[in-house]
Amino acid sequence: MVSTTKVPEDFSVSLDNWFKHNRNKTVGDLLDFFGEKSFAVLFLTFMFIPALPVPTAGITTVLLVPSTVIAALQMIFGRRSLWMPNRVTRIKINTNVLQKAIPFMIRRIRWLEKFSRPRLSAIFDVAPFCTLTGLIVLVFTLGAQFAPPFSGLDTLPAMGVVLIALAIILEDISIYIVGAIVGSLGVGLLVTAASAIILFFRHLF
Repeated sequence: MVSTTKVPEDFSVSLDNWFKHNRNKTVGDLLDFFGEKSFAVLFLTFMFIPALPVPTAGITTVLLVPSTVIAALQMIFGRRSLWMPNRVTRIKINTNVLQKAIPFMIRRIRWLEKFSRPRLSAIFDVAPFCTLTGLIVLVFTLGAQFAPPFSGLDTLPAMGVVLIALAIILEDISIYIVGAIVGSLGVGLLVTAASAIILFFRHLF
């Protein structure tokens, strides 16, 4: 379920306070803290890293992207609460890659919040729209997963998921549309690159 509950402060402030003051910084605690926003928070947190053009030491392929796929499938089938394997919920956020990524992510969210406001917020509660969102996130996430290593082709599909997640959290359909466009461009580039490689080998052999 994509339905969001209003938070009395900006999302970036809530996330920053949680990150700074919560002692047991695990993925499970983060998802519990944001409750009905948990789907979007997981999409945002886990896909923000592959959206960055930096090496991730395999954490993206092995853990972050597969977890996002699991969450997207649950959204497609209409689950109202997010379930994640214990292996995922026990991940410590204050270590390794996530420790560096989240403060950077918070700064970017804070900048976006200056321009965002609720637009067509009611649509985020509509069941067919939630299913559509799950499908879009699934396609973009698989695009990021199957992009060739070190090609940079995973960046745009992952960024599309990040923007869609922020649109859900901020209830802003304009950000959602931008995210859908960015992710679609990324998947399009990936398909074009794959087609070019296939044609090359066909001519070669």
